Amino acid sequence: MSLWKNIVAVAVPSALLLTGCASEQTAAGTSATGPTSTATVGADVEIPEALAEPLDVALVTRITTGSWYETYARAVTAQVDAFGGSLQVYDSNNDLSRMASNVDTAVNSGVDVLLVNNGTAEALDGPVQAALDAGIVVLTYDSDLTLDGITAINQDDAALAGNGLDQIAADLGDDANLVVLSVAGYPPLDRRAAVVDSFLAAHTGTTEVARIGQVSGNSALDTQAQVDALLKQYPQPGQIDAIWSHWNEFTRGAFEALKQAGRTDVAVYSVDLTDQELPYFWDEGVNFVAASATNPATIGQSQVRLAYQKVAGEDVGTSVEVEPALVLKKDLPAEPITFAELADVVPAWSSTSVEWPEWVTALELRSK
Repeated sequence: MSLWKNIVAVAVPSALLLTGCASEQTAAGTSATGPTSTATVGADVEIPEALAEPLDVALVTRITTGSWYETYARAVTAQVDAFGGSLQVYDSNNDLSRMASNVDTAVNSGVDVLLVNNGTAEALDGPVQAALDAGIVVLTYDSDLTLDGITAINQDDAALAGNGLDQIAADLGDDANLVVLSVAGYPPLDRRAAVVDSFLAAHTGTTEVARIGQVSGNSALDTQAQVDALLKQYPQPGQIDAIWSHWNEFTRGAFEALKQAGRTDVAVYSVDLTDQELPYFWDEGVNFVAASATNPATIGQSQVRLAYQKVAGEDVGTSVEVEPALVLKKDLPAEPITFAELADVVPAWSSTSVEWPEWVTALELRSK
């Protein structure tokens, strides 16, 4: 039995248990990039009065770089568009003080909904409280804000990290030399790092060779340089058995460094998976073994839908956790598949019990 237990903290009357899903079927449908209005609804389905007029939505995000964010942002944009709303994205360029200022700007502009991506309580409690005081609906993602009135969506970081670490132990035993790609100061990465620390305490034969990574304007390239230097420091097979990456931008950097060095002796395990990393499973130049991940498109779409439910006066609870799937190379076909086809091959990737209100489809159809 795994030492790492998935924890679900959901209080949502509409039976919302979010899981990564590229071909999730909901009331209005979704895809890898966002929602599509393909369903019909009965004539008696009423759109909530609070949604009679289009909503103004602001997304304040700490970073806007990387394929995970791009997929997430496309889904947010597509869902707001589908609902007939307007969206303003505030890029904080990895600067928390600027992020706080961006929240202030959004509040002062009079938005109806504030979406926060990767914020911290230390930086944002004041500005976000001002948003709540102004009657603005606030949905956070991968943040650590706990103010009354917020609904927080988080990936289950314990499961994201634990799934991969369990697989490393299963594949390599209890005496592996492990490189961890992570940095401190980001709530999701901090939560995953805590699981790594617990894993290492329980698996005393596993050695952490190094913990590196770089969040910057080009995190993949900067991490590639760090991994390249580490590979030169440990050039012999067996000195590094595996790399455990906590973000797909770190993974992309590690992938390029390993490929250029011809180091197929180092296995790669990753958190996050997008259409840009999926082909790694079939690249013979790198031993890419597993990814513990959720679909960023599902998260982006769901963050918007939950916000609209709150505007409509529906109780969506205070905490929603997104359960990850573990995608293993050994479970994939010999020939490459597309990101949209992943759900057909890995059942856990498509597992979902989402039941959105019927008015979601009605609102999308009205807004066409």
